[in-house]
Amino acid sequence: MKKKWFLVVVLASIFLLTACALEQDNNGRNDANDDESSGDASDLTSVQFYVPNEEENNISVIDVVSGEVVAEIETAAAPTIVTFASTMRQAFVANQDSSTVEIINTQQLESAAEIEVGPRPHGLALSENNNTLYVATAGDQFVDVIDVGEEDVTSQIDLGSGAHSNYVYLLDDQLYVTDHENDAVYIVDTETEEVTDTLATGGTPRVVREHDGYLYVAASDSGTLEIFDLDSLEKEEIDVGEGATDVVIDEEGDFAIVTSIEENFVARVDLESREVTDRIEDQSGAKHLAFNREESRVYVTLSESNEVSVIDVASFEEETRIEVGNTPHGIEIKALPGIGGSC
Repeated sequence: MKKKWFLVVVLASIFLLTACALEQDNNGRNDANDDESSGDASDLTSVQFYVPNEEENNISVIDVVSGEVVAEIETAAAPTIVTFASTMRQAFVANQDSSTVEIINTQQLESAAEIEVGPRPHGLALSENNNTLYVATAGDQFVDVIDVGEEDVTSQIDLGSGAHSNYVYLLDDQLYVTDHENDAVYIVDTETEEVTDTLATGGTPRVVREHDGYLYVAASDSGTLEIFDLDSLEKEEIDVGEGATDVVIDEEGDFAIVTSIEENFVARVDLESREVTDRIEDQSGAKHLAFNREESRVYVTLSESNEVSVIDVASFEEETRIEVGNTPHGIEIKALPGIGGSC
């Protein structure tokens, strides 16, 4: 009896692992002919990436198993960043040129609401209870606060005269906001909606993320990955190359991966030695990136070639590219916890 159960477990594991492999032809490109491998684009349990395309005013939906675009969702003008509710039933997208945030129904694959916000919305951060959405508006000094249930801006966080918000990251009751014009990160208390501290950064800070008590900031003009200890607020800098745009950190905190839109590269940084250990060139307009669930691959939007580059993390080599719409910007994974295997 034990042997039978062991066999079932092994077969199930093999199925999950193979189901999450990109279907490829003999040339290593993703196979577009195997329709059976693609999940239903509107299926809540399908593991997907959403990629907003700025110049096409839509979102490409990539099925992770097949590596194919399985749907396109129309948006307002110049969608940039997308984030998901924890239920994965709603996606929120910032539309830079129409100064709106749209709420996308991920099962109907269409906009359910459009909310007017400040000029040039960009970064988004959603509270854990899915009730509050923070919107960085690059055209003014505010972060707009949306009540998701009311579908309306209920308050604004004033960052100070001359400030320009760009990207945001929410950790408990602290909101971290990068200011690409003034080379700073603002720390905001979300209870009082006031700035409590300001961190000086290298030139043109872009994406900010937190991992295990440290804040990571990609600073473009200085070409650095900046690491702040959130207890002491002391900073370390790692030279990664001009144009540093986005950064992701693996779950164990062993390495970070950084993109550069200006210099067209993706780099891996060893966080113990604080050095760049690998670098992939010819990544045209490498902008934003996201891991798959098991962190075996990282997906990078290439804003100049209208593709998503798929990079194997272990070998740090590009496996394939997926064609998407014109000028892809952000990328975010849609995956319910515990569903979809290790995709």
